[in-house]
Amino acid sequence: MKTLREIGEFGLLAHLGVDNGKLPQGWLGPGDDCALIPIGDETLAITADILIEGVHFRLATTSAADLGYKALAASLSDLASMGATPLASTLSIALPFSTDIGWVEDFYSGIKCCADEYRCHLVGGDTSSGDKIFINITALGKLNGENAPLRSGAAAGEDLWVSGTPGESRGGLLLLEGGVESKTPALKTLIKRHTRPTPRVDLGAALAKGHLATSMIDISDGITKDAAHIARRSGVSVEISIDLLPLSAPLMEGAAKLGVKEPRLLVLAGGEDYELLFTANTKHREEVLSLGKLLGVELTRIGRATLKDDKHAVKVTNGVGDIIDLALDGFEHFK
Repeated sequence: MKTLREIGEFGLLAHLGVDNGKLPQGWLGPGDDCALIPIGDETLAITADILIEGVHFRLATTSAADLGYKALAASLSDLASMGATPLASTLSIALPFSTDIGWVEDFYSGIKCCADEYRCHLVGGDTSSGDKIFINITALGKLNGENAPLRSGAAAGEDLWVSGTPGESRGGLLLLEGGVESKTPALKTLIKRHTRPTPRVDLGAALAKGHLATSMIDISDGITKDAAHIARRSGVSVEISIDLLPLSAPLMEGAAKLGVKEPRLLVLAGGEDYELLFTANTKHREEVLSLGKLLGVELTRIGRATLKDDKHAVKVTNGVGDIIDLALDGFEHFK
């Protein structure tokens, strides 16, 4: 008898056949960052995220306000990856009886801060008691006629792009968990990137509206893990050049402080960056770069989609195309 540890999160979903359910015409179910339901001339995007104490966060390294902000931001990042504009959200939370009311107030203030910043109204939810803190966010967004860039839309020969500077969130987490003094602006930046990530809502919407992204996903589990989702859904392989990865000055300083010899590993497999990873036709390179400049978001071409390789869903190469053998599985529940 197989266990969840053996098959992992995505093996479980495949085993249950959640991707094979019959849905009404035009609906999109499991397999992307959001479900999509057409309503008149618009499309409703729906996503749900769970955060569990001891699995997704630790109270020793996470303030209540930061946790509230990040809980909603993670769901808004899912909407961003589908090109959807935030609309509303619900919050369901279970709390131990011993929870201080001040902690709950601070948590809610973080939720409200994120909701106000991204114009995503909190419209309901549920509360319960539990042995640990359990948070569930459901977020709703909308697309006004444009097609969502699904994970299944990549084609061989297209460019692979990433927004921002991935790896910084992982660097921030390592600083927090290691109790490293973070007095410099660079180290404070890493911690903020972990505790208060920036969902790329405007970028996702612009990429969808301009028909620039052929496929897209947000980086929650690490570049290599999330690139593999695009590869499998699109029937291609993905090649990432380690020499093209963006390395920020704060990450370099943090890696030195932490004794991490190869910071590019944090970029590839760090997770919880909530940046956007997307493919685009090579003819749109200048348009993609111009869009990034317009929105003030760094966009970096880090690789390409290639013909399917049964041995490698994702290949990491050096500057001359040699495959680099690295342990870059990224995060997956149950494993």
